Amino acid sequence: MLGEYENASRWEEAAVEVREAIRNYLFDRERGVFYRSVSIDDGKVVNTDKTVDSSIMGVFLFNVFDVYEPMLESSVKVIMSKLWVRTIGGIARYENDYYQRVPGDYSGIPGNPWIITTLWVAQYYMAKGDCQRARELMSWVNRVKTPTNLLPEQVDPFRGLPTSVTPLVWSHAEYLRTYIMRKRQCA
Repeated sequence: MLGEYENASRWEEAAVEVREAIRNYLFDRERGVFYRSVSIDDGKVVNTDKTVDSSIMGVFLFNVFDVYEPMLESSVKVIMSKLWVRTIGGIARYENDYYQRVPGDYSGIPGNPWIITTLWVAQYYMAKGDCQRARELMSWVNRVKTPTNLLPEQVDPFRGLPTSVTPLVWSHAEYLRTYIMRKRQCA
């Protein structure tokens, strides 16, 4: 609550509790990646969604874990191996994402690449000091922008053309955030 600093220690304790719950319940140690979701009943995990989902980057984006946290490092490797769209580049939202698919053979393609998800991973690499990898991901974004420099939500995995909302403010916002981060971290 704004201005009520006497509760700060209580909120810090809650944050630590959430972080430890993520560490203890949301990480699939066998596969080396965070679960998409879990159901817990009476303190025990009763169901897990093992879909590899780029939104797990939130544990980095919201500073839940340090960039060098082994669980995060492992999860990014899994994201890159499972969600990288080999036909054109970029990172799909999650495995078997059918949203806005264009006609074509999606064998081995997890879904359409998204600007936002690709930039999240670029931000991660910048935070780790891997500026070359981050630049490669930003270059991919620059390759799929429209001729008028607009960024879509996602592009088709065969031609790199927008398949949905263009421009998407969130794509532009993440691009600016990534650009500013690059200027600070990878000058």
